[in-house]
Amino acid sequence: MRKLRLFWQIFPVCLGLSLCTLLLVFWLVSTVGRDYYYAKQKGILSERLKLVEPDIKTFGPFSGSELRVFVQSLGRGSASRITVISRDGVVLADSNENPALMGNQAGFSEVAAAFAGGEGSALRQDKSFRESFLYVAIPILSQSGESQAVLRMGTSTAFFDKGMAKFMRTLVFISFFLPFLAALLSLFSARRISRPLEEMKHGAEQLATGRFDQPIRINSDHMTVEMAGLARSINQMADQIKRRVGVIMQQRNELEALFSGMADSVVAIDAEKKIIRMNQAATDLFMLSPEAVKGKLAHGVLRNANLMELVDFTLAHNSQQEQQVILFSGTDPIIVQTHAVPLRDENSQSIGVLLVMNDLTKLNRLENIRQDFVANVSHELKTPITVIKGYIETLLDGALEEEETAKRFLKVASAQANRLDAIVDDLLTLSRIEDKNGKNKVVTQFAPASIVLLSAIETCAATAQEKNMEIQMHCDEALMVPMNQALVEQAIINLLNNAIAYSPKESTIWLRCARSKTVLGEEYIHFSVSDNGSGIAKEHLPRIFERFYRCDKARSRNMGGTGLGLAIVKHIAQAHRGKVDVVSFLDKGSTFTISLPLDTASPDT
Repeated sequence: MRKLRLFWQIFPVCLGLSLCTLLLVFWLVSTVGRDYYYAKQKGILSERLKLVEPDIKTFGPFSGSELRVFVQSLGRGSASRITVISRDGVVLADSNENPALMGNQAGFSEVAAAFAGGEGSALRQDKSFRESFLYVAIPILSQSGESQAVLRMGTSTAFFDKGMAKFMRTLVFISFFLPFLAALLSLFSARRISRPLEEMKHGAEQLATGRFDQPIRINSDHMTVEMAGLARSINQMADQIKRRVGVIMQQRNELEALFSGMADSVVAIDAEKKIIRMNQAATDLFMLSPEAVKGKLAHGVLRNANLMELVDFTLAHNSQQEQQVILFSGTDPIIVQTHAVPLRDENSQSIGVLLVMNDLTKLNRLENIRQDFVANVSHELKTPITVIKGYIETLLDGALEEEETAKRFLKVASAQANRLDAIVDDLLTLSRIEDKNGKNKVVTQFAPASIVLLSAIETCAATAQEKNMEIQMHCDEALMVPMNQALVEQAIINLLNNAIAYSPKESTIWLRCARSKTVLGEEYIHFSVSDNGSGIAKEHLPRIFERFYRCDKARSRNMGGTGLGLAIVKHIAQAHRGKVDVVSFLDKGSTFTISLPLDTASPDT
């Protein structure tokens, strides 16, 4: 059904009502008014007839000129037409015409009704006068009660007909202007009613679009009490909605911040197993775009049978589930602790599933590293402690009496104690560097790179001379580097000590410092230590910077290493927002390179 504006529902009704009223007036005037006039005239004529009847009876048997003269004078006096008619319909006397010229009157209805003993009336056109006459006839009864003749009185309706015609012409003339007046009044009334409603409708539409700052104007001069009350109610509702929307938006922003900032991966799935939402952690986990996954089927996005089983089970049973699931990023496994929580509507009916995935990969890796670290530390500490304990027990058992043996045992115990001290020192150094990586940032200052390299060479010179080895340095003396000089020097010393330890006698070690620039305009300084020693096998390269990791454990311990030197180098590079790399080939040597950024925005410069 077609919907109409309120104006077009009010205006036609008002106009139609006005036209119906006009038609009703026409009908009342033309029918009810006319009938009332004729009824009134009939009553008047009937009363006159009753007054005249006794006088007419005195002329019985109703013949002779005296009756005609009397009737004529009576008709002129009453301004009416009086006629006396015999039983056979012959006119005996008439106040207006010659009876001889008048035809038989028995066929007229009022005459027939009078002869029947009652009162008759009729309205018809008189051919002689060409006017409408209203006739009323009554019987003239004898003493025995028989009808002797009929006395009829008539009056012309010409005056009434002319007045009625004039009135109808005036009414018709008015009727041409009345619809226009009714239309104007209807238009005014319709607009007066519809305009406030249209303003309310516009205000409601603004409210629906979120515009709460435009209240509906209330003009009591042009509004009814009900409409003004409705407008006030809408404005109050807008204020309430504005406040509630503000609270909802605040809560939404808080939830959005919480949802986006969660470290755990969160995926919302509807009852049709389509993605509703994924937070940033989830999109990073699955390497997807947040907007690209909305509305997509979950199995095509997650691509994991175990996750989909969790979703199906949760949807089917409307209960929370928990399970460890293994995902894959390339070939690397990712272990996630997955909680599947049902999403419910206000009736507690399941409408979807919320997957919350906690990545345990790093935690497991750290746990493994911790276990390896504890095992390695225990092993590294246990060996010298066992040696020291064994030699001391031997000395206590009587070896002290043999001076040479006692000195040899004490030297071994002293060497193992020095090794313990070196391990503890390296662990403390590593702890301090890691702490600076976390809470306390490394304090850096611009210093010449050549000074650091010369200081490192001087520290390692004695060890190199024992193996008759040469250390060559290549560095621009004007090159300034933002760094913590002591830490960088220690890292280079560690690399030099390793190079000296694993290189053959009378070999050469190269210590270089160079500058580079990436395609993005980032500048780096590179400290590299190269040797032509035994090299490192390819399978060991990914792990050589781990604590206590040794390629050849027996050889490393014999050389007095703690197994922490390269780990310290790695953490010193990371503390400077840099990195350390290694290129090595078996029996051809190795090159370790520390790369540090050369930007002026280095920390605490």
